[in-house]
Amino acid sequence: MIDYGKSKLMERLTLIIFVFFLALSGLKAQENALYTQFFYNKLAYNGAFSGAVPEVELTASVREQWMGLDGSPSVQSLQANIPLTPQRVGLGVFLRREKIGLTEHLTTNLSYAYHLRYGDYLIGLGVNARVGRLTHDFSEQNIRTTRPFGQDPLLQGNMENATYFNAGASLLIRSDRLYAGFSVPTIAKKHIELDDPDDILSSGRGRYWHLMAGYSIPMGAHMILNPQFMLSYSSGVPINLDVNLLLDIGDEFIAGMGYRSMSGSTGNIGESIHLLGGIKVSDNWFMTVSYDIGLSSFRRHHNGSLEFSMSIYFGDRAKTGEMRSPRFF
Repeated sequence: MIDYGKSKLMERLTLIIFVFFLALSGLKAQENALYTQFFYNKLAYNGAFSGAVPEVELTASVREQWMGLDGSPSVQSLQANIPLTPQRVGLGVFLRREKIGLTEHLTTNLSYAYHLRYGDYLIGLGVNARVGRLTHDFSEQNIRTTRPFGQDPLLQGNMENATYFNAGASLLIRSDRLYAGFSVPTIAKKHIELDDPDDILSSGRGRYWHLMAGYSIPMGAHMILNPQFMLSYSSGVPINLDVNLLLDIGDEFIAGMGYRSMSGSTGNIGESIHLLGGIKVSDNWFMTVSYDIGLSSFRRHHNGSLEFSMSIYFGDRAKTGEMRSPRFF
């Protein structure tokens, strides 16, 4: 006879161990920024988007992944896209904080891009520098050991910290209706340790490659269809493919759906599907929210993922004729 009480206990214990070792492994899977609304967080992946806007633009994002699961990833980010010379030179700043289990990961990414016109296209070449800090906090109340922390040889002290550096390069090709980008935001296979007495970066990090593209398809006088995708790859990490189909309605609303597939996902129909909606709050404010519905067998352990973004566009819309929307390439 099956003891359902013990079965539930083992299930919860397995989940706790899973999240614990995911954090101890240095967050290799989360080293790659994961955003359902990647089209509003392009600077997280491709520095060549720096300056690819007519005026300064700020975007704040919050992502709660796997809601209802203790220790699941929680991400907050702020990015600034700053054109120094219109359609020529730009700077980008991307700040990100992620908390997962007992680990906090802070990153600051600075990027520079130079844009050249070639016929109807603009070609952007970008470089970026990243500084990050990892903290493992073993004083979390949910962590239990058989010996005090000071006596456990595997857990010397309540906290471990490491600061690292990495750099990357990127390419962007865009026109009024099309964009395509390729980037390697961390060229070094392993982060350069700046102060790592505990060597918590010893597991290394994969070099990520990102390919993204999008296209605008007019659907009458007031609607535009925007298919977009992003492919991310790193050795030893599941290949991630995000596909989104968004409808821009009169420069006032957006609505759409998306799909994410990860190689190695438990299930043969993909990782998740996404629902997304957005509204223009004012001429210079745009707000979007998305919800991820899990497709893999892991979905029974959480309540989906929620993501919220708000963008501020510091431009005179009457002059530029632009606003913050998925077709704002």
